[in-house]
Amino acid sequence: MNALKGSLASFVGFAVLIALLAIGVGGNSLILGVAAIVIALGLTVLIAVGPDNMGIGFMVLGMLMAPMNALGLAGNIDVSDVFFVLGFGLLIPRMLTRGRPRLPPLYVIGIGILFTGGMISSLLAAQVTSSLVGFLKIILATMVLVFVLNLLRPSGKLLDTLVWAYVIGQMISTAYGIVRHGHTTAQGRNVGLTTQPNFLGLGGQIAFALLIFLFYRVKPQNRWIVLGAMAVVGYSVVASGSRASLLCCALVILAWPIVERSAMAWYWLLSGAAVAVVSANSILGALGQTNLLNRLSGNTSAQFSDQARTDLLHQGLDLFWKHPIQGNGWSKDTLLAFHNAYLEVAVGGGVLTLVGFVLVIAAIVRPLFQQGTPNRLAYAGLSYAAFGLIGPTLYDRIVWAALSLILVSYEHTVPEDTPDPLAARRARPRTPGSELRGPTASPPLRA
Repeated sequence: MNALKGSLASFVGFAVLIALLAIGVGGNSLILGVAAIVIALGLTVLIAVGPDNMGIGFMVLGMLMAPMNALGLAGNIDVSDVFFVLGFGLLIPRMLTRGRPRLPPLYVIGIGILFTGGMISSLLAAQVTSSLVGFLKIILATMVLVFVLNLLRPSGKLLDTLVWAYVIGQMISTAYGIVRHGHTTAQGRNVGLTTQPNFLGLGGQIAFALLIFLFYRVKPQNRWIVLGAMAVVGYSVVASGSRASLLCCALVILAWPIVERSAMAWYWLLSGAAVAVVSANSILGALGQTNLLNRLSGNTSAQFSDQARTDLLHQGLDLFWKHPIQGNGWSKDTLLAFHNAYLEVAVGGGVLTLVGFVLVIAAIVRPLFQQGTPNRLAYAGLSYAAFGLIGPTLYDRIVWAALSLILVSYEHTVPEDTPDPLAARRARPRTPGSELRGPTASPPLRA
């Protein structure tokens, strides 16, 4: 009986495929034909690999496309959004079997306060509909992606694949910017496959932080691949001319040996710093990327940008003090306007919403400093937490596609009573030269 049902399902599936292909090949409408062929190919893959594998494939594609927000469809909908939605839809049966999300209490409390405060401020705003739409974008980014990926609970190998997908997406955007050398702003700042140079720099700084996680996930003999990828995404930050992203990369580099407490991390930091100091001018000059150095030294473009940010900061503070409790709503006039993510949340939702947002950010940074082995994905959280002080981004997939991965492995974090493996290693007798070996690779995460 089951074999008969399976044969019938296969027959119906192939009949639908043939019908769609016939429409695609013989239809008079080009759009209808292309759509039919795409659907037919999608159904073919679905039948071949199954909904789970296809859903995971869409998730990986969504992560790959996340740093390339210039590839949009309409309005604020990116190609990555389409892949994420398709992946979520196919993985719903799998996620329903996983129970409820396992998220840290700090994040749950923070997102609850953020949602409550944001909804209240929207309902009290002068433009209710516009405010609700603006706030919905923030919730979709900070809550939906996090909840879905936490429910999915990918294995260590799949988690590595998702992180690599994001990094490769940033590298593709960087390569496009190199090939299309003329694809720059009037100030010579590269855009890559993003809508503006600051997004290229933001994707670069997030990818750079994620590569520290991957540094400990690959075999030691393959770490040169990660270091090469660091050079590429680091170049994207330089090419973008974003001083904010460059400073965030510097912060993450400085935090690396402090968090890891290892001689190897200090070795890479000091070696990289020495190379950068000695060869920065010649390397950037050979690459034609003197723009960032000029902006750091305070050229006309940088001075204009600094003055504009100062003026916006004063405007935001004045607007905040008009309604410090209920906020001013999340319309286009207040959302992403003040080059400071924390100030934008305070202006939009008031003090209560700001508290919730700060707790959410704390929840994605705290795993980096947990007892035992740190959750190295949280280097990306630290990078964004710093960027929020000088950048306006609140809900772009460039940020939250990566940050949502931090809390995926919450159930894998080390319990409070687990001995610190780093301390245990330091207590063991060492052979001469062992202090230069650095930490071993992190153990793979369980499924």
